[in-house]
Amino acid sequence: MTFYNKEGMPAAYLDKDREHIYLFDGTPAAYIAEGAVYSFEGLQYGWFDRGWIRDLEGYCVLFTDEARIGGPAKPSRHETPAKWAKAAKPHRHARTARCARTPYKAAWSEMTAADFFRL
Repeated sequence: MTFYNKEGMPAAYLDKDREHIYLFDGTPAAYIAEGAVYSFEGLQYGWFDRGWIRDLEGYCVLFTDEARIGGPAKPSRHETPAKWAKAAKPHRHARTARCARTPYKAAWSEMTAADFFRL
């Protein structure tokens, strides 16, 4: 599953395990647990729900082909690049307490994918 940014550019993808998110250069970026997106250091980055990755304020950062409702207008998607070999996943630290969900907004976040994943 590919994650696209607000310009329709492929930014990352969900591994076959449907848990780990990688950049196309093979860098592990985050993982999903119980609908929340976390860094390997245990910090919550946001939410993954109904095909949208949202920041902690409820704004849309990335979308998938499955994103249908609850978000802004989606741009045309660009071609997905080749995936490089995956780097080893870092050790997962204990997760911080999950943040309360804020109401979802049908608007794009000001964050880029790099901002969201703290790259």
